[in-house]
Amino acid sequence: MKHPFRGKAAALSGFLGPSIGLIFFFYFIPVILTFLIAFTNMGRTLRWEFIGLQNFARLFGIGARDPLVPKVLLNTLLYTAGALPVTIIGGLLVSILSMRMHPKAGLFFRTLFFVPRALPPVVWGFLWAWSFEGTRYGLFNAIRTALGLPIIHWFIRHPMLIVILANGFLGVSLAMLVFSSAIATIPKDYTRAAEIDGATEWQVVRYVIIPLLKWPILTMTAWHLMSFLNSYVYIMLITGGGPYYATEVWSLYAYHAAFNSYRYGYGASLISLLVIVNVVLLFVVVRAFGMRRMLTKGKIEL
Repeated sequence: MKHPFRGKAAALSGFLGPSIGLIFFFYFIPVILTFLIAFTNMGRTLRWEFIGLQNFARLFGIGARDPLVPKVLLNTLLYTAGALPVTIIGGLLVSILSMRMHPKAGLFFRTLFFVPRALPPVVWGFLWAWSFEGTRYGLFNAIRTALGLPIIHWFIRHPMLIVILANGFLGVSLAMLVFSSAIATIPKDYTRAAEIDGATEWQVVRYVIIPLLKWPILTMTAWHLMSFLNSYVYIMLITGGGPYYATEVWSLYAYHAAFNSYRYGYGASLISLLVIVNVVLLFVVVRAFGMRRMLTKGKIEL
């Protein structure tokens, strides 16, 4: 008689096997190869010449120091610390306001804020690059010219602010979607009881809605924290990391080192260090935010 556990294991293997295989070949193997390349000085010739920890020593300023690493690290911290509040606070405001108005009007505004997520990255990047173009042909400079105001070279004066807003507003759509779904599950009795007791709109939001959104807020914070730490596509499309490395973040610097300068070994060391930071950050977030409890709950804590 066949053991029931073996039958279930065989059935699960049949369903999960292809997915596990794809993850192994397209994620774990590239990660392992990246770590191996990080210990080489691989360049244009793609030769595997192992040099030990020289690439990592250069990152930490030991021996042949990379002068751009402190600048890139500071840019990454500023970018992440700036874009994260824009996404979380913006998504929270849009979801609360849209859920407190007429259903059709709320649906319209949520759809409007979700449009950036549906746009291709090139289109979204082009819109921001055109809007802040430093000539009279840019959107904001055209408005300033029509008002008789001087032209501003936005990408020279405020490059980091532009990429923070571009990526922060893009993240609002996902945060808004999650927060709106969570608000819809809050029983109406809670808000009605607060209103009967004389609570204002702000007090209902502050003392009823936001406390009940604790887990969705923490989930979106953890998600976007790691997302911004690893993102570079929109920065590359809008500013290219410039001017003069003003918006060059860690992941973009690794991309430029590997695929523009053909320093594959050094680029792999940059990415390998970023992977390690992500793993450590994941455990910190799980520990600090209680992610295991979030995942097992599956609903708002009432």
